[in-house]
Amino acid sequence: MTNPLSQRPLYPIVAVSTAQASALPYPSDPTDDAVPLTMDELRQQNRFLRRELQLRNCALDAASSGFLILDMRQRGRPIVFANRALAQRTGYSVQELIGASSKILTPSTPNGDRALAVRDAMREGRELSTEMQTARKDGSLYWTGMSLAPVIDDYLQVTHYVCMSADISGRMEDDRKRQILQYKLAAETKERERVESELRLAQKLEAIGRLAAGIAHEINTPIQYVGDSVAFLQTARDDGQTVLNAYREAIVALENGAAIEDVKGALQETEQKCDVDFYSIEVPKAFERMREGVERVAQIVRAMKEFSHPDAINHEPADINHALETTLVVARNEYKYVASIETQLEEIPSVACNIGELNQVFLNLLVNAAHAIEETGKDVGEGRILVTTQLDGDHVRISVSDNGCGIPPKNLEKVYDPFFTTKEVGKGTGQGLAITRSIVVDKHGGSVEIDSTVGVGSTFILRLPIESTRTEEH
Repeated sequence: MTNPLSQRPLYPIVAVSTAQASALPYPSDPTDDAVPLTMDELRQQNRFLRRELQLRNCALDAASSGFLILDMRQRGRPIVFANRALAQRTGYSVQELIGASSKILTPSTPNGDRALAVRDAMREGRELSTEMQTARKDGSLYWTGMSLAPVIDDYLQVTHYVCMSADISGRMEDDRKRQILQYKLAAETKERERVESELRLAQKLEAIGRLAAGIAHEINTPIQYVGDSVAFLQTARDDGQTVLNAYREAIVALENGAAIEDVKGALQETEQKCDVDFYSIEVPKAFERMREGVERVAQIVRAMKEFSHPDAINHEPADINHALETTLVVARNEYKYVASIETQLEEIPSVACNIGELNQVFLNLLVNAAHAIEETGKDVGEGRILVTTQLDGDHVRISVSDNGCGIPPKNLEKVYDPFFTTKEVGKGTGQGLAITRSIVVDKHGGSVEIDSTVGVGSTFILRLPIESTRTEEH
């Protein structure tokens, strides 16, 4: 059908119900010099507008989204159009919504800043997309995702606001459940980290406890050297005092006119009796043994202090070679009867790490190597543990090799499982390699590899990034 008004200016008509369409007068424009419409033309125009509005209303009523139009020119910003989807969703009829204030859908709902944002947008004539809680007729609430857009007339005045909305309660509930799951996951992760930290501490204390007897023996040996040397020097001092007294008496005797030969003979006899020549050779050796013993004890104490130092929170540059040497001192009693140690420690840069945790890793690997060799029945003349370090690109490579019993292929995938162990009761808890992998891989962003052949031996290879991959918490 041809629009009978196609030759005349049309003004936008928005947000009217079908019942209101017939009451619309044709607006006049003071600048329009066109000939006034006849009555028949007005009737034809009204019929055309009613058909157009009915078509638009039908289209909007068929939509699943809610449509709402507010008249910004009237007090209270009444609703002048609402489609069927919005009415069904809110529990109101279309007739109940038309003419009502928009507050009917948002009575005292906890929208807070969202409500203020909507009010400010309407005051400033801006578009806005937001999420709000909307009230149903029965007072229940649901979440609405809405888009607001202003309708502006020829004089740049906002006359209406068009609102398109959708029920997003399902999505909001999913978001709420997802947030709860995230909170639970964060709590479980924190709890897991706490348990892992306690396990590492327990394993470290277990290792220190297991090494305590050996460390006591390691300290006892040099202390024995010191004690024996002190006893020897005490005897030497007594004999020295005897010789000194003899020389003092010889001086008095000479002053009183005694024969020199008699005095000389008496002194020689005293020196022979006190074995002065022997002391002249052995006393310096005794002092050297004491010095070495004290240095050895100090070395063991320093190593234990460094090894058992509380773990740092942040990763700091550390000397991996020195840490390995320290751990070798601490673990000496574990391997000294079953294997000889060979080290090939190349010059490597400092590594950003938690050195306390890595000390625990090195101890685990050394103790495992010693136990693997011990299981074969080899002694210190046959057993061999090789510790190496070298630069590998932007990583440091550390390996601990042994010529022990090796790991069966069926167990290679299980060695990192917590509590998995093939050792006899009291020899291990199965935590060592699990904690090793956690520290190297999870805590330091490195890697752990195993190359093992049954009856030949095993090599554990660690690769640690030189620069920390961990994000520090401040």
